[in-house]
Amino acid sequence: MNRIARASSVAALLLLSASQSLWPQDQFGRAVAAEGRQVLVLKPNVGRGPATVYVYGQGEDGAWQVAERLRPRGGEQTGEGFSGSIALADDLLLVGGGDPDVRWGADAWERGVTGGWTEAGRLALSSAPVGEHAQAALDLGTVMRILQPAPRVVAVDHDVALVAVPGGPSTPRGVRVFQRESGSNGWLERGELEPIDGGASGQFGASLAIEGARALVGAPRSGTSGSVYVFERDDGGSTWTQTARLVPEGLGAGAGFGSAVALDGGSALVGAPGSQATGGVVIAFAMDPSTGSWSERGRLSPPTSQPGDAFGSALAIAGGELWVGGPGSNERRGAVYPFTREGSNGAWQRAGPLRVRGLEPGDRLGASVGLGPQVAVAGAPLADGGIGRAAAFKRDDSGGWADAVWLDPGGRLETVAGAEVPCEAGAAERFACRDVNLLAFLPISELGGTPGEGLSDLWGWTDPETGREYALVGRSGGAAFVDITDPTMPVYLGALPAPRSGARDLKVYEDHLFFTGDGAGDHGMLVFDLTRLRDVRDPPVTFEPDVRYDGIHSAHNLVIDTESGFAYTVGNSGGGETCGGGLHIVDIRDPLDPTFAGCYMDSETGLIWQGRTHDAQCVVYRGPDQDYQDREICFASNETALRIVDVTDKGDPLPLAAASYPGLAYVHQGWLTEDQRYFYLDDELDELVGRTERTRMLIWDVSDLDDPVLVGEHLGSTGATDHNLYVKGDRVYQANYQAGLRVLDISDPENPVEVAFFDTTPYEGDPAGFNGAWTAFPFFESGTVIVSSMKEGLFVLRPHRQELVP
Repeated sequence: MNRIARASSVAALLLLSASQSLWPQDQFGRAVAAEGRQVLVLKPNVGRGPATVYVYGQGEDGAWQVAERLRPRGGEQTGEGFSGSIALADDLLLVGGGDPDVRWGADAWERGVTGGWTEAGRLALSSAPVGEHAQAALDLGTVMRILQPAPRVVAVDHDVALVAVPGGPSTPRGVRVFQRESGSNGWLERGELEPIDGGASGQFGASLAIEGARALVGAPRSGTSGSVYVFERDDGGSTWTQTARLVPEGLGAGAGFGSAVALDGGSALVGAPGSQATGGVVIAFAMDPSTGSWSERGRLSPPTSQPGDAFGSALAIAGGELWVGGPGSNERRGAVYPFTREGSNGAWQRAGPLRVRGLEPGDRLGASVGLGPQVAVAGAPLADGGIGRAAAFKRDDSGGWADAVWLDPGGRLETVAGAEVPCEAGAAERFACRDVNLLAFLPISELGGTPGEGLSDLWGWTDPETGREYALVGRSGGAAFVDITDPTMPVYLGALPAPRSGARDLKVYEDHLFFTGDGAGDHGMLVFDLTRLRDVRDPPVTFEPDVRYDGIHSAHNLVIDTESGFAYTVGNSGGGETCGGGLHIVDIRDPLDPTFAGCYMDSETGLIWQGRTHDAQCVVYRGPDQDYQDREICFASNETALRIVDVTDKGDPLPLAAASYPGLAYVHQGWLTEDQRYFYLDDELDELVGRTERTRMLIWDVSDLDDPVLVGEHLGSTGATDHNLYVKGDRVYQANYQAGLRVLDISDPENPVEVAFFDTTPYEGDPAGFNGAWTAFPFFESGTVIVSSMKEGLFVLRPHRQELVP
C-alpha cells in the first residue's frame, strides 16, 4: 500500500473541512447489483465497520438475509475502503479499489456452484495513475495535489474487465483492460482504451459498460454536454479500437451525457442526468450492423420532471427491462423508473410504478440500480444521514414487482441507561473492554443530532455551587449539554446551535463554555454562561450564546490557560485575525468581554500550511526548569515539530525550542504530567503512513524547556490512530479513534503500561483511520470519564482503579 499517498489525502481532508464533514458516512447503497436470486449492496466507507459488499439472499420464508460479507484483503485491520463501483456478470464480481493504494485497481470474486463467493484475484495496475504523488515525505505540494482521488469505475463480462482510473496533474484519466488467465486467479493488464481525439479528458471513464467485444466509455464533461466513446475488440481479442463517438444534439451545457451507460446487444443507452430542460434524459442508440454506424432511436423521460431530478444517473438492464435512477426527484427522496420493450428492437415504454414506502428528503434513491430477472435493488446512499439504505425487490406472482423491502448495514446503537453495565468477560453490552464499566451511552440522536451529524470534541464542567456534573459535547450543529450527575441516568438538557462544523473544540473557564468551529465560516468563538444550566425546565431547550468573539472566523482548536485567563485559538482560517494559523491570543479574564491580546506564528513549522499550529497546552509554568518559573508557556503541536513558546509577553512571544523525532508524520496533540516534567505527544499520521505498526505515543523529558529530549515511546496494543490524550494523576487517558478509550499507568513516566480500555466502535478490527473516539475527559472528581465517539455518541464510563504489581 502506498501509505504516503494516503497520508497526503488525509492531510488534504483536514484542510478541506470548510465545506463538509471530514469523515464520510458509510454510504451503504452507493453501488448495487442483482443476479439470480441475490442482490449485492456496497458499503464503500469505513464509518461503521469495514468496507463491505453485503450479499443478500432469501430465506425459506422469503425474507432477505445477509448470506455473505465480502471485504478488501485485510480491510478489518488496514482500514482500506472500496471505491463506489461494482460490476457483476457471469458469476464474476468486480469491486473498484479504494484510494489508499494507488495501484489497487479492483478486487474480484467468483461465485461457486453452491452459491458462495470466493476471491478470484486482485486487479493490480501496471503503473500508478497518481504515482507522481507518491513522495517519500509529506509536504504541502503533496497535500494540495491529492485532494480526493477519483474512485475506480469497473465493468466485467466473461473474463474481460475494465477499470477506469483517475489521473493526476500530468496524467490523463484512463481505462485499463484486464484479461483473466484461464484456470487461475490471476488477472493481467492487457492494454488501455484510448480515445482517438487523444485527450482522455471530460471525465473519460466516469461510466463503463462491456458486452462481448464492445465497450462504452462515458465522458460526461467532454465538450458542451458530454459524450460516449464506443470501442470494439478485434477477432484476436487483444486490441481495442475506438469505432464511434456518440454526441447528443440539443441537450445544452452541463447535461452530463455519459454519466451512466448500458449495452444491450446492438443497443446502447446513455444517461444525461444534468439536462436542465427535462430534469434528465436517457437516450437510446442503435447500431446498423451493415455500416457500423450509430443513430439515436429515442429518448426516455419520467412521467413528470423538473430540473434537478437527475433522471439517468443510474441504469440497469436485463431481459427486455430497463430501470433508470432519478435520485434528485421529489425533494431528493429519489425514485426508480422501470421501462419495458417488446423484442430486441422495440421502443422503450414506461412501465408501472415501483412501490417504495418510507422515503425521506435527501435519501437519493436511484443513485444506483441493479436488475435481474427475478430480483432487483436500488441504492439510497444518503439515507439516514449518509449511513445509507437499499430497497430490494422481487417478482410477485403476476410477474410484476412486489413492494420494496428496505435493507441497511445494521450497526445502529441503542441508548444504554438505568444501571451500570460491568465489563465482564471482555465486554460491556456490545463493547469490548477491560476494567472499564459502562455507566451510560447516548447515541447522537439522543443529543439532539439530526441525521448526518457527528461528534467531535467534548469537555466537562462541575457546578461549584451544586456539585452537579455536566458533559459539554461538540456536535456538527453546535454544543449539546448533558447532566451526568447520576452517570447511569444522563439527562440531555438542550443545545446551543452554531454554524455547522466538521470539527469543533470546547473548553471551560470560570464557569463559562468557550467553543469554536473549523471550516464553519464566520463562526467566531462563542461564550456561554454555564450557570444557566441550573435553571433548565422541561428539557431539552435551545440556548443562545451570551457573547460571540468575532476576532476570528473559524478555528480548528481552542486552548485555555485557566490560571492566567488567556485563550488561544489555533488553526485559524476563513477570516478575522488568523495569526497565520498559529496562536491567536485572547484575554478572557472577563469571560463576557473577550479581548484580542496578540499573535504568535512560527514560520519554521507547519504542514498543511507554514506556521499552522494544530493544538497546544498552555500553562503557568511551575516545572523543574528554574529559568522559567511562573512564566506562561505553551507547548504547541505544530504539525512538523513540538514548539515550546514563552507567551508571557503577549505582544512579543518568545520561542524557546522546536523538537522533532524519527518517524515524524504529523505532530498532533499532547499533555504535560502534573509535575510538568514530561510531555506525552501523539502523532496522528504515523500509523497511517506505516512509520509504526502500532499506536505510538512519544515521551518527552521537558525539564529543560530550551532542550526537550525524547526519552521513549509507548506502543499500544492495536494499530489504531491516536487522537487526543489527557493526564490525570498517574494515568494517561487516550482517545484512540477506532480503539476507543485507552488508559495507561504512568507511575513510571518513561515506561507507560496500558491497564484498561473501552472500545467505543463495536465493529470488526481497530485499523488506523479517522472514525471513533475523539476525546476522553477524565477530570471529574467523581472518577467518571466521558468520551465522544464521532459516529456513535456520548459514552459515560468508569475505569477500575488497578494498581500495577511491582
